[in-house]
Amino acid sequence: MKAARRSTAFISGALLYCSCIAAAMQYASIGLPKSFYVQFGGRNSLTVMLGEAVAVAVLVAVVAVVWGYVTLRPERRRHRPYLAWMMSGVGLAWAALLIFGAFTFATAPRSYSAPLQTLVLSSNAAPLFGALNIVGVLLGVWVAGKLARRKQLSLPSSRARRRSSAPAQPVPADDAESTQGPATVPPPH
Repeated sequence: MKAARRSTAFISGALLYCSCIAAAMQYASIGLPKSFYVQFGGRNSLTVMLGEAVAVAVLVAVVAVVWGYVTLRPERRRHRPYLAWMMSGVGLAWAALLIFGAFTFATAPRSYSAPLQTLVLSSNAAPLFGALNIVGVLLGVWVAGKLARRKQLSLPSSRARRRSSAPAQPVPADDAESTQGPATVPPPH
C-alpha cells in the first residue's frame, strides 16, 4: 500500500507539471486588450512580459496547490504525505520538457534571434516554457505538502480510536489495591 501511494504521488507530480505547462501556454495565448499594451510600452516590453508571466505563474501555482493537496492529503494519521515523491515526479517532467524544449529550440533557427527576456518569461518559448511557471509549480506543490502534513497531524491516531471504541471495564471494589501498581515495600520476614 505504501508503494502505491508513492507511485501515485510520483505519477501525479509528473502529470501536474505537464498539465500546468500546457495550461500556461493556453493562458499566455489569450492576451490582453491592445490599449493595455500601448500604456506599458508595447507587447514585448519587459513590464508587460513580466506582468503576464507573474499572472500566469500565480494561476499555475493555485492549480498546483489544489492538485497537490488532493493527491497528498492523508486518509489516516499513519499515512504520511509523500511530498518528496511528488516533487521528484515534477522534476522528471521538468527534465523531459527541458530536453524537448532544447530540441525544439535547436530546430527553429528564428528562435535564436529572440531576446533573453522572451526566452525566460514567455510560456510559449522553448526551452524553459516560462521560468516563473517552474517556480509556481514547485511552490504550489510545497504549499500543498505543508497543508497535507497539517491535515495528517490533525487526524486522530488509530490507537486513540481503539481506546475510545473499547468498552470500559469497571473495577471491582475489592481489587482497588491491585490497581495501584506494584508494591514498593518488601514483604515482612
